[in-house]
Amino acid sequence: MMIVAPTGLTSRREKLPEMSRPTPKRYAQLFMLLLGSASMYFYWSHVPKNIDGVAPSVATRTQPLTDLYAQWYGTRELLLHHRDPYGEDVTRELQLAYYGKDVEPSEASHPSHQQRFAYPLYVALLLAPTVGMPFHVVQILFWWLLVAATAGSVSLWARALGLKLSPFNLAIALVVTFTSIPVMQGLEILQFGLLVGALLAAAAAATVSGYLFLAGVLLAIATIKPQMSILAIAWFTLWVSGDWHKRRSLLAGFGTALSALIVVSEFLSPGWVMRFLLALIQYEKHMRTPSLLGVYLPAYLEWPTALLGFLIVTIYAWRARHEHSDAVSFSLYLALALALTLLIVPTAVQPFNHILLVPAALLVVSYRNALEQSDRLFRLMSAAICSVALLPWLSSVAVAIVLLMGPRRRILTIWFMPLNATLALPLAGFAILFLLRTKISSQSTSSHAGDLDAVKAQP
Repeated sequence: MMIVAPTGLTSRREKLPEMSRPTPKRYAQLFMLLLGSASMYFYWSHVPKNIDGVAPSVATRTQPLTDLYAQWYGTRELLLHHRDPYGEDVTRELQLAYYGKDVEPSEASHPSHQQRFAYPLYVALLLAPTVGMPFHVVQILFWWLLVAATAGSVSLWARALGLKLSPFNLAIALVVTFTSIPVMQGLEILQFGLLVGALLAAAAAATVSGYLFLAGVLLAIATIKPQMSILAIAWFTLWVSGDWHKRRSLLAGFGTALSALIVVSEFLSPGWVMRFLLALIQYEKHMRTPSLLGVYLPAYLEWPTALLGFLIVTIYAWRARHEHSDAVSFSLYLALALALTLLIVPTAVQPFNHILLVPAALLVVSYRNALEQSDRLFRLMSAAICSVALLPWLSSVAVAIVLLMGPRRRILTIWFMPLNATLALPLAGFAILFLLRTKISSQSTSSHAGDLDAVKAQP
């Protein structure tokens, strides 16, 4: 990315530094960026679906019905036929549609994903306009909605972080975002997680802009996937407590909107909350999904480590709760809460949830000089973490080369490398944010804002 290190910090109200002339280093960086993005797109478009003998799964390819179908079908049955979307009869019909048979947890070879309506009932309010449409039309409309939401989330996160993206840098950010595995997977299976990521970005941008009631409403809607939004909501709540008199309208908006969603849903299907919780329990029993820490660590260390990470972030966040919404610490701890979500919440382990790392990536790029102008050990640690974060793109280049030039049989042994490498992204994001926390003060982003061509530096 084209980077100029100014001598001081740049204010939004000040004239931005002029871009220096292009250099070979810049062209090389841009070439590597585009090569990685092209290779990742080529990898996702060709390798998983074209390798003989590799069964599709939730982690790569899913059924043509996508993740949207269960929620759309449940909504249709609720609104048109007054049936309980959490009921066993609807669940059985969904499993027949996806797999051609009922899914029994006791079966040794049951499908890895138990298709059922497992969202809060008020997701039906979002899908209500589509129940009279053919599902293939709904798929197209929802795909475009997710594309727009994902593109918008990049700009919204930049706004929330106090960054002014030039058209060129915005285009580069969008290219990298849309050629990442989380977004390509989310668009392919039509995952609500991309929409939730956009809602959280909009809530952060609304908070920074002073629209606190609106931010609370957006957070309430984001609870359609509570596992993705819970820690972000916890940070917003903690931040509100730092100046209750001025910030309480955020919680007022959240409480009002969430209450309205719950009450309307109760009117549509009385007692749905308990049935939703039971559906979640059944889903978790069937999936047996560990948190991402559970993938890295033995079972006996998973929850103690998760608790320790949560307590550490909470202690530091508690100290920063008095800062204004345009303070660097506000953005930093929100990004940390989202990265921690991916590490410790069991049902957030899938790559499509990694859309929550967008603010972490923008923060690291915008404060790159703060990392580079440190002592040698700190720079080595930062470089090691960033190298881990780049592994999915680097391995996709290797897979693309082998696919184009090498024996096809070798693909069977390496095709999963980029996909598996994405599991390191939340840990790398959390670690680099924690390092960054030691290098940036709680000065406001309005004093730090600038084009990404003018990367921030320590005074």
